[in-house]
Amino acid sequence: MKYRFLSHILASPLPTYGGQGSVLIDPVKSIQGGDSANVFRITIESHWGTHVDAPYHFFDNGKKITDYPAEFWIFKSPHTIQVDLKPSEVLECGDWLNTITPGTEILLFQSGWGNRREEKNYCVENPGIHPEVGLYLRENLPSIRMIGIDWISISPYQDRELGREAHRVFLDRKGRNNPVLLIEDMDLSCDLTKLRELWVLPLRVEKIDSAPCTVIGGFI
Repeated sequence: MKYRFLSHILASPLPTYGGQGSVLIDPVKSIQGGDSANVFRITIESHWGTHVDAPYHFFDNGKKITDYPAEFWIFKSPHTIQVDLKPSEVLECGDWLNTITPGTEILLFQSGWGNRREEKNYCVENPGIHPEVGLYLRENLPSIRMIGIDWISISPYQDRELGREAHRVFLDRKGRNNPVLLIEDMDLSCDLTKLRELWVLPLRVEKIDSAPCTVIGGFI
């Protein structure tokens, strides 16, 4: 098995939803400055960079990142869907649903939008996912625990109300079967045809709704 990161490095400047804000990486101590060690302070919001949305993001009674056990974050049955999405286009239900392998645990949408990550439209003209997709996946493919995308959010910046509804459909614990968590802003720029397992490693911080994460893929 060969392994590869499927998440972006946190760096400044950092593309963020709507293009507002960026991670701050400040030296606290410096060997060159006469200190005994290098120490940094990192300031980042919970939805910046490659990150995973948990139900608490939209529901006060929903699970937080720290509510999930270690085994939840390991996926042995990933499946990739290649999609071609124009700026602000919303992915809807279609024939692609019939291609999903039974027993899939995590569904990845590979659009190529990661190639635009340094462009302004990555943050303000991103594609989205229609709420009906979440309804279908939860009702018909309950083995799926998470989806991942290679653009900044399932919420199209030009239609944020639709995006909020999509988040609610995926994350609502009162919906059909279990909530489906969301990994946004992934690095899916490689060939995923031989991907066989996925490890999602969120930053575990008490109280927070969602978290930046490292994602590692295992390939045969």
